Amino acid sequence: MFEKGDILEATYRELIKGKHYIVYYKGFSQDDFIGGMITHSDVNGNFKMDANHFEIHNANGHLYKVTYDNSYLVQAKLIKPRDWGPFMKVGELSLAGIIFFENSIGELQSETFANYYRKQMNK
Repeated sequence: MFEKGDILEATYRELIKGKHYIVYYKGFSQDDFIGGMITHSDVNGNFKMDANHFEIHNANGHLYKVTYDNSYLVQAKLIKPRDWGPFMKVGELSLAGIIFFENSIGELQSETFANYYRKQMNK
């Protein structure tokens, strides 16, 4: 199982599902989980991240696929369905990154990505 701060890549990566990397937050139900989304977009109040928010290497010293790259955290706490997976861990937030994540979106109401996407398209 994944841990808070793990950065995941969905198997099914389409614009309206699973395209962006996902930060695991916690389980939501037996089938779904809650997470954040990393993007390169600075619109819609997205939160600018820093290089110190990301681990560079895993415990075995191998480079992670996903590290800081002019990254932003989307201003939404999203319910991610398991049918976008299976998911693969491709990175990890540092302790500073987890604190940043929790301070930025931890208090937001969870919503489905479809609902979030609809709201953004109607702006």
